[in-house]
Amino acid sequence: MQTLQFEERLYPSTGMYLAFSLLSPMVLLAAAPFGWPLAITLGATTLLAVLVLASVLSPMIVVDGERLLAGRMSIPLSAIGSATQIPVEELSSELGPSLDARAQLMIRGDLKTAVKIQISDSSDPTPYLVVSTRRPEDLVSALRANRT
Repeated sequence: MQTLQFEERLYPSTGMYLAFSLLSPMVLLAAAPFGWPLAITLGATTLLAVLVLASVLSPMIVVDGERLLAGRMSIPLSAIGSATQIPVEELSSELGPSLDARAQLMIRGDLKTAVKIQISDSSDPTPYLVVSTRRPEDLVSALRANRT
């Protein structure tokens, strides 16, 4: 059986990186009374630290042939049922009025595409997962190829 690997890191959007960059001038102005060399150093260090942390701490989605990792969730592929892409126009309904309170979510507000993954394990109270992704077709294909 051929397995299709999938890996995606959900980096913040360009707009979020621009918003993070506004932190540097605020730190610069707050530290200015202590001297400009210190203020410039703190401003640059803070900007670099926030940008690196935002990238490193971004959640990952991985299908490795044995399990699905989505953020902090880890589900064996044997417990996964069908996986379907949620149409963009139905995403707000799926996350609002149609949402089952027992469902597990790994969503990002800046992403408009997601995948709904049914859980087939009868002992698991979770009926399904909703996972935000920039590549929903690839995730669905990887889950279908690795289903046992």
